[in-house]
Amino acid sequence: MKAASTANEADTVTLLSRMIKTATASLSSSSIASLVSSESRAATPTAASSMAANLPRLRAGRLLLEVQGMQRKWESYIVALVGTDVTNLTLYYYKDAADKLPTGMIRLHSASVDLMEEVFCVITLEQTWYLCADTPHDAEEWVDLICTTLEAAAMDAPFPSHADPPASSNIGDGGSRRRRLSSHITTSTVQEIQSRDMSTRVDEFLEMYVRSDETDIRSQAARGALSWSCLRNITWRLWLGCLPMDAPLGEWVDITRRHRRRYDQLRAKHVPRGLCGHDEDSMRHPVVMYDEALSFVTNDLDDHPTEKRSEDEVAHMIWKDVRRTRSTMQFFQNDRIQRTLLHVLLVYAAEHPTISYNQGMGELLAVLVYLLHVERWSSPSRDVAEVSIDDQSEEDSYVHVDMVDVDTTNVLDATGLLQMRPFAAIKATCTPNCKHAVATLLATLTDDRFLEHDAFALFEQVMERMAPMFCPHATSCDRRGEFSPRRDDSSLLQAQCDHIHNVLLRRVDPVLAAHLHSFHIPPEVYLLRWLRLLLAREFPMYQVWVIWDSIFGLSPTDFAFVDMLCVAMLHDSRTLLLAQDDTTGLLHALKELGGSHSKLVESARKMHTQHQLDALYENFQRR
Repeated sequence: MKAASTANEADTVTLLSRMIKTATASLSSSSIASLVSSESRAATPTAASSMAANLPRLRAGRLLLEVQGMQRKWESYIVALVGTDVTNLTLYYYKDAADKLPTGMIRLHSASVDLMEEVFCVITLEQTWYLCADTPHDAEEWVDLICTTLEAAAMDAPFPSHADPPASSNIGDGGSRRRRLSSHITTSTVQEIQSRDMSTRVDEFLEMYVRSDETDIRSQAARGALSWSCLRNITWRLWLGCLPMDAPLGEWVDITRRHRRRYDQLRAKHVPRGLCGHDEDSMRHPVVMYDEALSFVTNDLDDHPTEKRSEDEVAHMIWKDVRRTRSTMQFFQNDRIQRTLLHVLLVYAAEHPTISYNQGMGELLAVLVYLLHVERWSSPSRDVAEVSIDDQSEEDSYVHVDMVDVDTTNVLDATGLLQMRPFAAIKATCTPNCKHAVATLLATLTDDRFLEHDAFALFEQVMERMAPMFCPHATSCDRRGEFSPRRDDSSLLQAQCDHIHNVLLRRVDPVLAAHLHSFHIPPEVYLLRWLRLLLAREFPMYQVWVIWDSIFGLSPTDFAFVDMLCVAMLHDSRTLLLAQDDTTGLLHALKELGGSHSKLVESARKMHTQHQLDALYENFQRR
């Protein structure tokens, strides 16, 4: 029992918490004044003390606090949630419990809150604040109370007392708690990731691919830990096979360059010259030039008019869809990005004529392209020489492993690094030339000039698993790990939808399954988009990345985990669905499902684990 308890405790030490909590032990004490917002500084200590003392305290506890822009400058504070209404609802923080004057405050008027593992973000008009609790459960309690209090303030309802359990707007037994989510967290995270220098990226690379093991990274990714990473795209390349898992790190550059040369050849072969978009006119007037080029190609029939006409129809369909892809995101209205989507989809359709192109593929590609853009290393003026090559200790790194695990007597040089395979779980101290080798590797892998090439490599691997969703005659790895020809597209989708509804959902929630069945609505009516797009249209982009982390990490060969995500989507909204008494209302409710992406993944992960245990038990019973 003691061993099991120790294992469970160790499991709670996530990659994210290792990055944060061990960093605090080695950081010198920062200026307290620098941690106070502009609004906090404006308030006099006496006024702040008086306000904090005279208002009811809803919750207090010790948290780590970081202010946006101070990279991992975490410090420990006593934090108190105080207030009576929306005008004075505030988080005050103190260095010590005995302090009468707060060090600073976070006013919660119009704030948004988001949660990830032990860390939660409070987004105010002034800035984004990051706070870290001891456990995910503690962080969730803080977020629940803040959200509930904010909602009560908005409705002029009584605030929950400290003794009350955190209120939530549950949707039935499996309902999701309401979160005050904001797209601002996306902007904040993207800006922070893109601002990281090469030294920071090198330290993160060493933490993930040298000091961690594969099982740990997969498990942590399914819990959202990669949301703080700027190397998620490299992890995806490993899981999807763009970078072989058994290839030494020293071979990654050559493998990547081969992929890029292949794409250059395919683009030259399949993309009409008028669509390449490199000439001056097409750069100034891309939409007009592309439309004219497509029209010209359509009329320029060669010796195979039927085949040519078919290719041109595909090109027109792709270009039309590209211009509508993620139209609410300014990023995808950029001329270069639209060219990137067009080129990749044209090359894929031509190189895989059996699958060709179907609506929805562009949505999958868009998720990959935006990730590569966010995590790119694009500044030509900054090179690998920027990485510090002095003999500084590991404690000065931006991303840390647990210091107790680092073997200071075991030194890793560049030769040893390049010979090892990823996820080696080696707790060694890296020499300056080792870090320089990592910097050189990262500069190649995340080079912004090859975003289109790398997007194609990832997209081709995604489509290897997804092809049967779009094509009647495609082959793919089935749920037993065997490659076999598929039946026609409709029967495949119908079989998968039937399995989700009649097997998985019925096992998890038979009442809901029977209710949905009573309306005689084919499951594919609401499951088709979820399955084909891997839920890419149901959540904001940064949340889709977290969902795809779980799909790629837990089911890299066939993406079977998406089935459990679909079941969790339904089960977590069971009360809303059970309340519908007519077909129109039910269909509308099914279109509006969403909620917390982190809770969705966690629910699906628990179902996935239970499903695996049930399968093992059934196999054992048959023996």
